[in-house]
Amino acid sequence: MDSETQEPDDSPFWETDYDTPPALAPECKSFKWKVEVIDNEGNIEGKMVTSKDVWKFQNSKVIVHFDEDSGQPIGESGGLLGSWLGQLSNDVNLLPINYSDWRMVNPHIKNKAWEVIQSKFRCKDVKLRLWKEYKQNTPTETLLNRPKKVPENQWGHFVHMRFTEKWKKMQERNTQNQKKHTMPHVCGRKSFSRRRNEIKIKTGKTPRRAEFFIETRTKPNGSFVCEEAKERAEALTTLLQQNQHITNNVTASLDDEYAQVFGPERPGRVRCVGRGPTPSKLVCRSTAARSDIENSEMVVELKTQVKELSDQVKGMTTFIQQIIGTSTGEQARTWAASFAVAFADIPNPTFVSIPSPSNPNQEKE
Repeated sequence: MDSETQEPDDSPFWETDYDTPPALAPECKSFKWKVEVIDNEGNIEGKMVTSKDVWKFQNSKVIVHFDEDSGQPIGESGGLLGSWLGQLSNDVNLLPINYSDWRMVNPHIKNKAWEVIQSKFRCKDVKLRLWKEYKQNTPTETLLNRPKKVPENQWGHFVHMRFTEKWKKMQERNTQNQKKHTMPHVCGRKSFSRRRNEIKIKTGKTPRRAEFFIETRTKPNGSFVCEEAKERAEALTTLLQQNQHITNNVTASLDDEYAQVFGPERPGRVRCVGRGPTPSKLVCRSTAARSDIENSEMVVELKTQVKELSDQVKGMTTFIQQIIGTSTGEQARTWAASFAVAFADIPNPTFVSIPSPSNPNQEKE
């Protein structure tokens, strides 16, 4: 039995209940997160929970909510999960420190760590979990290690996709791109999906990538993280001001303000959105967004035309009033009769309220 299939030597030191934070973990903060907790009978209850409270859970789990687009944990449940995982990472018995690469960690250790997480949280990131739990060194080994509840055809396609050279090159390229990251965000440990969700709750709309970039590259004192970020933010602000009439609620599209400033998307993921969405997924959204933009622009154009026509009618009314006002009684009545015929199709024209001049002959009498 090789080292990757046998139980690790330090397994006897594993905890059984995991009801207290690891000894090396920093002191748990008293911050309370508003989350949903589900018990073994399926009853769900809203509670204010600290990361320390989670360790005491025995028959309950925190429900973790994920962003529909990126698949990332969001909201306060995502924040609590991140905080608690930070504490769990200090358990050197469960997660040994003598590994330089997570892929080299004994599968039994990974399985145990995942069991501990599942005992405290109910998560739904299926693909990521399955890949971490069942991936082996080769495609053949991974295919044979298929989870019992996953259909064979789905697992085969999934494994083949993950082992392609294209996938490996994409991972390498992402690693290199990360090194070139020169405009760090100010979200700290908070994920983009959580920060975006907070902005959505606060403003009532999903921030576009340009808005999100500016928000996450601006320090609390109002300055930017670097000069390049400031220059990009100024360019984005100009485009946002030009597109104020756009009211669609789409996070990103292939031709949005962000793409105009930073260039087209590269394979793998969508910048300033986070892990999950890919450029190909934006195509249908871009089509929908473009339709919204065109409809919005049409409405603006029609409103402009209506205003121009209204101004023209007002000008004509003023002109007509001046003509009638400077004419003799007989001339005024003739003008009024002619205008009434000419504007017969206009409902309630303004000049119909102009009083008819009195008959001069009647005035003399």
